[in-house]
Amino acid sequence: MPDYSLFTPLCNLLEITLSELLAGEHIPENELREKTDKVLMEVVANWLGQDKWEAKADTISENVLKVQNVSKIYETADNSTVAVNDVSFQVPHGSFIGIMGASGSGKTTLLNLIATIDKPTDGIIEINGQSIADMSEADSAKFRREHLGFVFQEYNLLETLTIYENIALALTIKEMPKEKIRTTIFNLSEKLGIQSILDKFPYEVSGGQRQRCACARAVAVNPDIILADEPTGALDSHAAKQLLDTFSMLRNEYGATILMVTHDVLSASYCDRILFMQDGRIRAVLNREQESKQSFFASILEKMAWIAGDNSYVS
Repeated sequence: MPDYSLFTPLCNLLEITLSELLAGEHIPENELREKTDKVLMEVVANWLGQDKWEAKADTISENVLKVQNVSKIYETADNSTVAVNDVSFQVPHGSFIGIMGASGSGKTTLLNLIATIDKPTDGIIEINGQSIADMSEADSAKFRREHLGFVFQEYNLLETLTIYENIALALTIKEMPKEKIRTTIFNLSEKLGIQSILDKFPYEVSGGQRQRCACARAVAVNPDIILADEPTGALDSHAAKQLLDTFSMLRNEYGATILMVTHDVLSASYCDRILFMQDGRIRAVLNREQESKQSFFASILEKMAWIAGDNSYVS
């Protein structure tokens, strides 16, 4: 059953009862659309918060990631499927980039190629100047451990280890000294608000806390780039906002570079730039520039509507 209290702001604005709203009576269509949009934007503004644009330092110039003319084709006996089609873009150090697209658009395949989980059919992928496309399986695994951080939708924490041990495992693999591991984890956990749950197991804490643990694990190894695949997909709205605020904090205070795949417009509003994918290609690019998150949210919706209604590609 829906939470009817959510309709109260719209009823008050339209000056009608809840019964009239649900029945659709006494509401001209154009007035309903206009006032519903107004309420929606008020809800979005409250969720995103009031933010001011912070000018980025000039140091954000070197590219951590370079993707050039990358394609991925899956061959079968009967046909071939082009999952990623001649994609090129760059990700500067300290930026927060989003990739959006419908299911099947190629965004997750592209992320897997960058993560060295899969290999491109054609093209160049470089992370901090190192080509990763032709690495062996052993070299790819080593590269992932040493240069990449991951935040997945399903957390990917080991249930038999505590929160502390899950974070420590990544640092132990990198052969960090024991005392430095403790200091690193305690400093990060305080920043991320999870210091009180370090001794708990993943199944004993909330989804939002598990995802912040995953963030701590990802950034603790000081990766070249953090790859996030639908990180808010399994979270409620409150936990999702906490996670996105965490991403912004990691970018602003730790200089983290984040590439996030998402279908959620609210999540995308936190990014500096959005790459819109469709049919394996980048259809459009949207930069936040000096917009607030609320304004960027509206710009993203407009761009998505344009893509949905346009039949031609944009170079």
